[in-house]
Amino acid sequence: MNGWAFELFDSEDRPLGALDGVTGGSAEIVAQSALGGSGSLTLDHRRDIDWLSHRVQATFSDGVRPWAVGTYLLSSPTEYHSEVGVSYSVGLLTKMNVINEDTVEQRFTLPAGTTVIPAVVALIESTGETRIAVTASEAALTSGLTWEAGTSKLTIINDLLQAAGYWSLWCDGSGLFRVEPYIDPASRPVSFEFEHGETSVHFPDWAREQDLSSVPNRFVAVGQGDETAAPLAGVATNEDPNSLYSYQARGGRWITATEEGVEATTQTIIDQYAARKLADAMSPVSRLTVTHAMLPLNPNDLVAFIPEDGRRRLATVQRMSCSFEFDTDVRAEWREVT
Repeated sequence: MNGWAFELFDSEDRPLGALDGVTGGSAEIVAQSALGGSGSLTLDHRRDIDWLSHRVQATFSDGVRPWAVGTYLLSSPTEYHSEVGVSYSVGLLTKMNVINEDTVEQRFTLPAGTTVIPAVVALIESTGETRIAVTASEAALTSGLTWEAGTSKLTIINDLLQAAGYWSLWCDGSGLFRVEPYIDPASRPVSFEFEHGETSVHFPDWAREQDLSSVPNRFVAVGQGDETAAPLAGVATNEDPNSLYSYQARGGRWITATEEGVEATTQTIIDQYAARKLADAMSPVSRLTVTHAMLPLNPNDLVAFIPEDGRRRLATVQRMSCSFEFDTDVRAEWREVT
């Protein structure tokens, strides 16, 4: 059966049964947001929903297979009273908010030599969340790190993940927290091929936006040193003669962006960080806006796009917006891989 289904969960993601009475709403998934997106839901009756502790999972089926699009906390319910009864509108927050809204109560310090990923898992679990998919790593801190009282645990976690060369923490549609190494776009598998033709799943109208001003072709990341060791430094350059923004294309001129105080445990990690930041700095350069059918894609997935001009482009998924209507399409923003 095509369309949406909604299930009510308790605070530990245990299913409580189908959530009936959903009449509309929307969801947005945002790769570059630490919280991953948000949404809204409208209901024609409340049932036994506990706004403060229950969660909702939105699942879509294309008639072949269902997949979870998002698992949400409930926020800011509004009642609408009319002659025919009461309806409700409620905001949807991703589970990333659980981690973000929890803070350390006192100064939090991790000494040099701390293995990063177990420390990350312990911080997630300290918020009460236990559904975590983890890629193990032996990466350890090269120097001690300290965060002041009141710092969000999500901030601490993402600082640590950056030091280990991992993605920032994210939560997939099923509500599973993901702790995974960063993968360069060129090394990611293609998750879906969008090709113009009779079997196309995207609309023929699309847009490509470019911002050519101040696009760097070199990024320098500088780490944190101490009294006995100089800081690590990672440099990424764009010297691809086929790139419009490379050193060669700029007439032999470097345009450099710099970031200091980067947490990185090895030279390889800080080099990868510099390469990632250079790619991020070029993100406004080639943004594709496409409308397509509902598909089980995740933020930062790599897709191939072959529109009517026949040119194959690679891009990463940056934003997806959809409604909770049965015939919804996805309004997507992709970052073209250059």
